Amino acid sequence: MWAPLTRASPDSGSTSKYGRKQGEPGPHHRLTPNSMKICLCFGGPSDERNISAGSLKPWLSWLAAAPEVALEVLYFDRHSQAWRLPEKYRHTNTCEDFESQLAAEAKLTDEGLDEFLRQQDVVVPLIHGAFGEDGELQQRLERLGLAYTFSAPAALALTMDKAACYGALEAVGLPVPEHFVFSREEWQADPQEILARARDLESLNHPAGPPEAPSLAIKPVQGGSSLGVSLATSRGSDFGEAVASALEHDQAVLCERRLEGTEFSVIVLETDRGPVALVPTEVEKQGTLFDTRSKYLHGEGARLHTPLGDEGALKNLRTAALAAWRATGLRDMARIDGFLEPTGRIWVTDINSISGMGFSSFGFLQTAMCGFSHGDLIGHLLGRTAQRAGLAPLHTLPGTRGPGNPEEIRGRVVVILGGPTSERQVSRQSGIFVGLSLLSLGYCVRFVLMDSDCHFTEIGLFYSLHHDVEEIRTLVEAPARRMRIEALAREIGAELGLDPLRACAHLTVGPRSSLAEVVQEADFVFLALHGGPGEDGRLQTALEALQKPYNGCGPEASRLSSDKRLAVERVANLRLEGIATPRQREVTLFELAAWRKQGNWRTRYLSLREELGADALVGKPASDGCSTGVKLLTDEHQLEAFVDAIVKLMPELPAGTLGPNSRVLKFPLPSPDRWLFERALCDLGAEPLPAGDLNAAHLHDWLAAQRFLELTCAVIEDPQSRKMRVATPSLALARAGELSLEEKFQQGVGTNLELDAFLGPVRVRTIQKRVASLSAALGLEGYGRIDCFYDTREDLIYLLECNTLCGLTEATVFYSQVASSFGLSPPEALEWILCAGRQRNLDQAASASSGIRTAITSMQAR
Repeated sequence: MWAPLTRASPDSGSTSKYGRKQGEPGPHHRLTPNSMKICLCFGGPSDERNISAGSLKPWLSWLAAAPEVALEVLYFDRHSQAWRLPEKYRHTNTCEDFESQLAAEAKLTDEGLDEFLRQQDVVVPLIHGAFGEDGELQQRLERLGLAYTFSAPAALALTMDKAACYGALEAVGLPVPEHFVFSREEWQADPQEILARARDLESLNHPAGPPEAPSLAIKPVQGGSSLGVSLATSRGSDFGEAVASALEHDQAVLCERRLEGTEFSVIVLETDRGPVALVPTEVEKQGTLFDTRSKYLHGEGARLHTPLGDEGALKNLRTAALAAWRATGLRDMARIDGFLEPTGRIWVTDINSISGMGFSSFGFLQTAMCGFSHGDLIGHLLGRTAQRAGLAPLHTLPGTRGPGNPEEIRGRVVVILGGPTSERQVSRQSGIFVGLSLLSLGYCVRFVLMDSDCHFTEIGLFYSLHHDVEEIRTLVEAPARRMRIEALAREIGAELGLDPLRACAHLTVGPRSSLAEVVQEADFVFLALHGGPGEDGRLQTALEALQKPYNGCGPEASRLSSDKRLAVERVANLRLEGIATPRQREVTLFELAAWRKQGNWRTRYLSLREELGADALVGKPASDGCSTGVKLLTDEHQLEAFVDAIVKLMPELPAGTLGPNSRVLKFPLPSPDRWLFERALCDLGAEPLPAGDLNAAHLHDWLAAQRFLELTCAVIEDPQSRKMRVATPSLALARAGELSLEEKFQQGVGTNLELDAFLGPVRVRTIQKRVASLSAALGLEGYGRIDCFYDTREDLIYLLECNTLCGLTEATVFYSQVASSFGLSPPEALEWILCAGRQRNLDQAASASSGIRTAITSMQAR
């Protein structure tokens, strides 16, 4: 049940330029005289630094809203140089987005770093890999006598070194896979000797001869996030390629016997009662390896089952995790990974002493099962750190007291996620980030899953955090499995010192309901849906009929922008100054089937090029987004393979199908009937993106030589002026011909650079004015994202598409743009969006009331 409201909604009264009521301090400034000074550290020299940027964000969301916290953020670059990070860069997706644009005064000398750290009460190292996870930073903190979260230097150094960690595990009787270690120098000096050792290791599992499938795991000795990890045999070139990959991340390589069975991860959380192993998560891989993409691009590559399917093994897995924890001397929290063989034997293969802490990470997922919110876990870790230092603990962080305390509630918000389209996985990520951001501000939030039949089910935080919408649906439809989850939650909750009601706080699953039923008591409905009925005006029409305020555009503008063909036609017909549209050809699925029968792809490809005035083509669905089914087509062979996959309703084209370096191309399901081919705005002969970090300094010369620049631009309605404001556009960098799903939505992958770092302020302002014209032409309200190309030669922007419910995951560029342009944190930006939707609802109610009064007056006059 919803709790009663005791506060006015945040959009009542006049608002400041940051969306707050005049005179009300914002989340970043509500400090008390005794505020705890907390410094978050992220980045680092390793290739895990962008994973670190994702771990930073939940801490930012909760601590920035806490009145007792004075928050600082330190960024450590590739050289472990410290920089004080301005607020506008704290929510970028990658370190490359900002690192070469930091002002010189943000850089701290060695002495300056010590002086800065001494001013802090608590330091939170969120650096994965070298410098943060090997104990180097913590040694400095120890020397300065500072309190910090997570483990001490010795335990960090031990668990960072996989070979040394195996030795510690063996010493307490835990089995470890057979392995050996060699250095870069040993490999270069005598690779045949290394291969001979690999064959000996391989023969343990295959005494009759070499196996056909990979039987060895090759890893960097130090490092995580599955970077540089490969499976190989001792025969052929794959072993050498695997070694080369590992050596990109470390100077030494570990070669071990490949383990078969169920892969698992379990969080161990320390309490005043001692460490508690939580419920293990089973990793169901879709490929052979739980690689970086599978870990961080949710809904792709792996399905996670919490708890693990083999219930009989849960107790033994938890016992093994605790044994590994104690053997390595960990503290506060860590993640233990390993394998459960069919025989029941348990192998611990990796210990993550500073586990990734993205919004849907294992840490937050497994603690949510036992009653912890994100704020609860962050508060718990800070509380343990404060206790060690003799500091007074923080009081409850915003959004951690639950819906039963009316003093904490700013409004009742239903967040709808999922949906029937191929964009449902991104929708889940958007919904989670939106809901948790609003929770951090004190809103009461309910997550609601929309299924493929357009029914709606309320789900608790634990279920919402699962990475895969199909897994959530499976759990929703399995009451017996959910009863088992609740029993485990009460059992482990008791070990954590929680009462049974609190332990099951995030395990709600409501009945399958209609839209009217799930939004009945809500003050606001936040549509985190992408594509289909959520973005084409159908749900907007229903919510207006139900008189419920919602985010984004109204029905007509939603319908227009969801159809890429209609949106482009609208803009083309208006002939806006400085704005152009790519020429398009629309075809139906049945026309594509006829093309396939006719063949003669060379003629077809050249005919399309001539018709569209193009050197190359882009094929894409007329309505779906999130890069599904979008492909640059540079020859007739690619066109043939693309059309063939559409007609055959293939879910994806494997990597390499459309060229030697082509990536997996996923198609929208169900397959749409309408498809577009349009002129590709690119220089086919241009130099590819240079290798290395894609920051502004590294790319300056490359970008100067480009004719077409792909831009993405956030627009947001100012709650005070009621006008749409245009953020400074970002350059979107695609490694291939089009932005991939990973580059758009995977934490730490997509790089977006501020346009003003490359073009002068006059040109940037001109582009912003043109984007404002596009926003007005398409009737945008509340917020949105406009994607376009800028032709530097002709000084034109070409509209690609307009997203009225753009992705709002933690990795999207929308937040970094509004932070840089308007000084808004993500929760503040979401409050602006709520204000716009609520104001529209009030305007509609006032208009309806005025119409009724006019009608009554007219009747009385007659």
